[in-house]
Amino acid sequence: MERKFQFLFSLFFLGSSFFSFSDCSKQSDIILSQYEESLAIAKDSNRKLIVVFGADWCPDCRALDRIFREPEPKALLTQNFLILKVDVGRFDKNLSLNEKLGDPIQNGIPALVVIEPTGKILTSTKGGEFSNASKMTKEQVLEYLYRL
Repeated sequence: MERKFQFLFSLFFLGSSFFSFSDCSKQSDIILSQYEESLAIAKDSNRKLIVVFGADWCPDCRALDRIFREPEPKALLTQNFLILKVDVGRFDKNLSLNEKLGDPIQNGIPALVVIEPTGKILTSTKGGEFSNASKMTKEQVLEYLYRL
């Protein structure tokens, strides 16, 4: 009886692990396809793509989002860039795209990766440059954007 229980438990564990991995795979496929679509749109419109890695629980991510919605940054972004927001959850979601783009979240979020219409990475905030966005001014964010 104990052997049968161990077998069933092992089977259950193996099955649940398989389903967990397949969900992760689907999530990776979805974010990677969204990235590819965004890159194609950026290329067609001759704009740079900004991939913004963040999370809804992150106060700095929300602060950067608020700055991006202010009139001057919004106008600059709309004219020159396409933005793809990527939710990293608790650093456990959409990590396939993070890895593909060189691990920009290694020193905190929000993290930005700016990609030319050709697909070449122009810059990345791997150093955590925006991880204190809640203390940044609109002018500091604009200064970064104008340099791109």
